[in-house]
Amino acid sequence: MNNINKWHSRLSLKNCGVSALIISLSSLFAIADASAHGYVSSPKSRVIQCKENGIENPTHPACIAAKAAGNGGLYTPQEVAVGGVRDNHEYFIPDGRLCSVGRSNLYGMDLARTDWPATNVSAGPLQFVWTNTAAHKTMYFRYYITKEGYNHAQPLRWSDLELIHDSGKADQEQFSYHTVQMPQRTGRHIVYSIWQRDWERDAAEGFYQCIDVNYGNGNGGGNSSVASSVASTSSNSSTGSSISNNTCAGLGIWNPTIAYQNPTQVQHNGKRYQANYWTQGNNPESSNGQYAHWLDLGACGGSTTSSTPSSVAPSSSSRSSSSVAPSSSSVASSVSTGNCTSPAYVNGATYATGAKVVNAGSEYQCTVGGWCTVGGPYAPGTGWAWQNAWSLVRSCQ
Repeated sequence: MNNINKWHSRLSLKNCGVSALIISLSSLFAIADASAHGYVSSPKSRVIQCKENGIENPTHPACIAAKAAGNGGLYTPQEVAVGGVRDNHEYFIPDGRLCSVGRSNLYGMDLARTDWPATNVSAGPLQFVWTNTAAHKTMYFRYYITKEGYNHAQPLRWSDLELIHDSGKADQEQFSYHTVQMPQRTGRHIVYSIWQRDWERDAAEGFYQCIDVNYGNGNGGGNSSVASSVASTSSNSSTGSSISNNTCAGLGIWNPTIAYQNPTQVQHNGKRYQANYWTQGNNPESSNGQYAHWLDLGACGGSTTSSTPSSVAPSSSSRSSSSVAPSSSSVASSVSTGNCTSPAYVNGATYATGAKVVNAGSEYQCTVGGWCTVGGPYAPGTGWAWQNAWSLVRSCQ
């Protein structure tokens, strides 16, 4: 009887060992799967352009504005992804959130601007390169481009795009090269690329990248990998000065006759504002705050344009009640940066330890990155537990 008990004990230990091994291997595979990502490295995508410009202290006006709206996801540009999409991209990613795929720590990538760092291109073949930090079996890589006449004053929508390349299936690759036939265009455009993993042989995850390109007048001298640092003037909207320290460059002037929706930004009387949700006729100066029509993103930091307000109203589809409004956790507090130079605090955005923000008239520095990102009770100067996450630097008054 004792021998039988010993045999059962040994068998149980062996089974436990096998189970532990299975669990360990499953965990290992899960970790490997979690690191499976990629991004467009050539021409450089928007997330790469702003990552290289500096995540904490960007110098390009568009990247500065993106930081205020949410740019923490730039630390992992290979993770602009949505799980389980299985070729159903439009269902999972709403209009206006194509570049961030709906991630609040990348909302800055969705800003409707005409001065994003762009690659000069012309019609004809152009090689795109995906750098895959972990290889996967592929259902396809697709490339879309905005239609001629695309209105940069409005956030990117699925209806703005047309398909120009589909790679078809591929096996695991560290680098994926695609020669894409660029169509005739003029001015600035957005190339939108999707890497769809093979859900039959792998998983249904999708990866997404926005690439800004500039055709100029359409008579360029060939494709170039040199990024344009000067904002081009859009024929559809008023644009600001291209002075390097002007965060309002490329933004239209607020017009009370135009309907705006999140995350559209405008400039008004030397300050920058972002629509919290659909709004028309509500003056940003008098109607701004966390739950008001507008979000005060602070002074432009440079000369503002003296051009007349934009006369282009958004299409009816962008004014519909089905447009996606942000949750309160993704909206910044209403503050003026005063004489402080740090960006306005954005509730729910990702902040690393050491990051500085302005909120409620004062400047704060993050001391515990994990809690700074939580927002709410840890919002600097206003949350009941803010001192556990932030330290007061100075008053901006």
